[in-house]
Amino acid sequence: MDKKSERRNFYRINDVVGLSFRVLGHDDYTFPSISTNIELPVTNLLAEIDREFNQATNILWNENPTMAKALGLLNKKISIIAAHSLQSEDQSIDSYEEMMVNISGCGMAFKCAERLDLGTRLQLVLTLQPSNTQLDFTGEVVACHHTVSNIEKPYSVSINFEKNNSAQEQLIQHIVQKQSAKAGSKPKTQTQKKNSLIRVK
Repeated sequence: MDKKSERRNFYRINDVVGLSFRVLGHDDYTFPSISTNIELPVTNLLAEIDREFNQATNILWNENPTMAKALGLLNKKISIIAAHSLQSEDQSIDSYEEMMVNISGCGMAFKCAERLDLGTRLQLVLTLQPSNTQLDFTGEVVACHHTVSNIEKPYSVSINFEKNNSAQEQLIQHIVQKQSAKAGSKPKTQTQKKNSLIRVK
């Protein structure tokens, strides 16, 4: 990534995403770290379309959430069809749980029902909302703390992503877009409200 992308890695937001993961053993195959010079042409094309679609739906979400959700579901349907063509049949492509996570381009934190040892490697699939764009990551557990705030998921797990240029760039763009949308929709202060009520004669 260039320096601009590296700086954006540090942006961290709370966001609702679809998340599925599994613990990797020593002999498990993982997705290779994808870079733009080794991706298949069709994968490159789909990734570029997903980036543009994700940007458009994030912007639309502020103006018309229903329309953005409908487009996201349509994109999800198309992604499932594409996944059947590009992935092996034994891989789960639609099994995830929507949850609030704290996420950046470098990693994420989320609530978990089970305790995960430090150094445990995970295969993760993130589904960004509202576009339903799916991103694949491999990550390592760097922290796992027991909490009392959630009985069903008593562990707070922190993950560092292993390098995956294509997926990380899409995630960073998503985070920047969500952060910008949130900043643009902040409620007005009392002073701003008063000023908006002043009419010029």
